[in-house]
Amino acid sequence: MSNLNDAIQLIRQGRKDEARQILETLIRAEPGNIQAWFWYVDTCATVEKRIQVLEVCLKMNPGIAQVTQALQILRDQRPARTSFTPPPAQSPKPAISQPPQSSSPYSATCDDEPERPVPSAYSPGYFDDTPAYPPAVTSAAQQQSPGEQKKAWEEDPDSYVDTSMLSKLSRPKPVGRSYAFYEAWMAVLLTLDVEAYADVLNDPEAGTGRAFEWIAYSGIISGLIFPLSLLVNPQFAKLMDMPELKGIFGNIGTTTFIIILTLAMTLLVPIFSIIGLAISAAIQNLLAISFGGNGNYSRIAYALAAYLAPITILSAALGIIPAVGQCLTSLLGIYNIVLNVRALRASHSLSTGSAIGVMLAPTVIIFIFGCVLVMLVGLPNMSR
Repeated sequence: MSNLNDAIQLIRQGRKDEARQILETLIRAEPGNIQAWFWYVDTCATVEKRIQVLEVCLKMNPGIAQVTQALQILRDQRPARTSFTPPPAQSPKPAISQPPQSSSPYSATCDDEPERPVPSAYSPGYFDDTPAYPPAVTSAAQQQSPGEQKKAWEEDPDSYVDTSMLSKLSRPKPVGRSYAFYEAWMAVLLTLDVEAYADVLNDPEAGTGRAFEWIAYSGIISGLIFPLSLLVNPQFAKLMDMPELKGIFGNIGTTTFIIILTLAMTLLVPIFSIIGLAISAAIQNLLAISFGGNGNYSRIAYALAAYLAPITILSAALGIIPAVGQCLTSLLGIYNIVLNVRALRASHSLSTGSAIGVMLAPTVIIFIFGCVLVMLVGLPNMSR
């Protein structure tokens, strides 16, 4: 590794010829050292030369994704070849003596040269120090002597930016935006764009832990609100006078009953809500994958919780409003289906039809299972 570090320091100082010699020796000794290959590519003067080196690297190390990706990037950067059109023929003119020229009159405008064949991966000369195409312009920094370049580098060590091919391919992907819980809920409920829903799922804090936390909090809130909906219900007084209820709780007052019910609801609703989300996410994840989805359990659980948590709270709050609240709750239930389809599309990149199929599949399976069960139970009776 010390040889590689020495070569990297030479490249940073602009002494690429010296670095190339070290890297050639290192690669011959360790053909599988991909990092050395990428630094060797940085010493090449042209895109064509870099492509040739990476092709040799890929031949000696087949199946390396980083090398394949780097080759594709460089091939996309290769300039398009233009066809050469010869000038129109002209009548001969008397020869005029001119001083001899060192090159053809078209050498200054022709940018393309024949491609060099890719050397054999095992030939001793597959490293060629001569660039396939010389650099068009030599910068002032490259014209300085090695001592001057090293001095300039030592005076400003922070000015170097690692632009090696390996560093470009190894850069982490941009981190998604971080959403507060209310921002995520508002984006999911009010935005019709599936891409905006998917952006919520790319939150760095997204995961099953946060999904279950949301569901637990929404269950506690709805558990606290539900007893209030009983108090505003005109049938609640008749409910308290029922003999069955008195047989269970005895002659307790309304206030005591509401306190007991509130404690039970705030304890049981969050537990059953978390269990329901875990089961629902597992079933929908398996079905989504069978329909060609590319998501995972954590992603679908977070997508479901992002709309189920606020919908649960809204449904409980609307239950306090007599008559009108029930109608609004029914509409909210229909919108709940729309949000489920959108959650499947965002979490598993499914089409609308496939997402609807995932939702209907459990119903179809239960229906078929029920029919088979009825047939199996009915056969013995028919035989009698």
